[in-house]
Amino acid sequence: MKKLLFLSIVLTFSLLAKSQAPLADGESAVVYSLPKMVFLIEVETEKTTQKPGQFYRYSERYLGTNKVITEEKTSFQLKNITVKTVAIPDPARTYSLIPTATLQTSHLTINSKGILCGINVSYETERAYLPTIQLSKPTVKTNPILPLGEEYMMAGSEAKLAEGVAKQIYRIRESRLGLLTADVEKMPADGDSFKTMLNGLDKQEKELTELFVGKSTVETQTQTISITPAKTLKEQVLFRLSALKGIVEADDLSGAPYYINLIPENTTVTATDTKGKSEKAGLYSVVPAFTLLTIGDVTNTLYSNNYFVPQFGKTVSIPESFFKQTHVKVKIDPQNGRLLSIE
Repeated sequence: MKKLLFLSIVLTFSLLAKSQAPLADGESAVVYSLPKMVFLIEVETEKTTQKPGQFYRYSERYLGTNKVITEEKTSFQLKNITVKTVAIPDPARTYSLIPTATLQTSHLTINSKGILCGINVSYETERAYLPTIQLSKPTVKTNPILPLGEEYMMAGSEAKLAEGVAKQIYRIRESRLGLLTADVEKMPADGDSFKTMLNGLDKQEKELTELFVGKSTVETQTQTISITPAKTLKEQVLFRLSALKGIVEADDLSGAPYYINLIPENTTVTATDTKGKSEKAGLYSVVPAFTLLTIGDVTNTLYSNNYFVPQFGKTVSIPESFFKQTHVKVKIDPQNGRLLSIE
């Protein structure tokens, strides 16, 4: 998909380079393109990694709980879907314009991609969008076992070591209870110090308890799928989601399928038929098709939105009579090729 996107851009700019040959009157012909819409579908998943604690076998004996993680496990679930769009030049709608008495090529506005933006108007530079895979920062591993007495460190027994860690947990709980009930010899000097001490005790207890009950780590991952549709899409597999491997290819049957539908409404606009005509026929814009995009699984629609898609629309000619007036301004949307205004 990325290769096709790259080739289409290279093709358009190649045409632009060839179009600058001077004509007999000294002015160069200009090649411009109408846009094609690319959908960048961002799929956000949540990765949960579970790891058993070092002393999970002794959790019921020393902590009185059997709700523990006993084996390593990784699972994925879908969290969110968002869609962004970018415009690229459409090689099938690339035209060469020769200057005339009423329309000079020096008045055309073409952006850096070679897409027509209008006549005698300015355009804003688009920020490049680079699809990326975003991962949350990894958790730094620490050793939560606080210093134990010689009795436990020299025992050489995992059960004895677990007993010592459990006693640390109980001492931390007693210290926290003493702070909360003011049953200590010296209380913290102020509220901030009190809060800092409680947070420290909570963190120590959590880390030590995880040695028994296990630890769950949650990461958020975002992957981008690029689609440049050339035709209507109905119940096409966009991607699959595996509970064990995350997002997999559409043909990987280890994951559950998620489907995409891209269905344009019928347009009643009578378009100019450019087939069989010279590429140098004149100036064109697009009446983009109002298109419904939906993404979902077998039973639920997870994303739904409407877009004006230029490649599904019809090409229309802009009559040269519009440009006989001086200082005429024509605005064309570079995202979908639609004629916005003539002033």
